[in-house]
Amino acid sequence: MQMNEEKITSVIKDFFHKIHADDLMSKFFKDHDQERIQHHPQTFLEHGLGEGKYSDEQIANAHKDISINDEHFEAMVGNFIATLDDHGFSAEDKQKVQGILQGYKGNSLGK
Repeated sequence: MQMNEEKITSVIKDFFHKIHADDLMSKFFKDHDQERIQHHPQTFLEHGLGEGKYSDEQIANAHKDISINDEHFEAMVGNFIATLDDHGFSAEDKQKVQGILQGYKGNSLGK
């Protein structure tokens, strides 16, 4: 999965728009400092593409004060995969990303 900076920026922008347009997910972002959370899609992208690795503790701490459930987690991943689809990523790449992101689920949900 080779991506130049322009493509990364485009994917991040589109992903962020999907999240804000998603009634289920937008509530988690609307009352927060938008500048502070602008890194979130890029971080999600980097880790989803296997370019970074969060520790279990980092994931748990980042989500400890957020009431998310399975539906929220799956919506976030679904929006991300849909964004990759919009940008022409292969089925193999999307499957790889989905697997990586699913690995964060338990700690994201505090389980």
